[in-house]
Amino acid sequence: MNIESKYLSTSKISRMVDINERWLREHQGTIFKEGVHYYYPNGFKNCRWNVSAMIEWIENPNEESNIADEILSNICVI
Repeated sequence: MNIESKYLSTSKISRMVDINERWLREHQGTIFKEGVHYYYPNGFKNCRWNVSAMIEWIENPNEESNIADEILSNICVI
């Protein structure tokens, strides 16, 4: 895998960050924002993930992502 790529498919970003593909897809639009973490270039059916945004998300978790995790945890308990 070419780590220097700017955008990767879901399967490749999943392997790169060691997070399950399904989990990534389930959190599109909640934790991960379209236009920041992923894009649908030129009407592609499958998105492309922004490598630098995903590295930033892992290395520098912000309060917004913590709040999203807390909300999701509460929903899953119900």
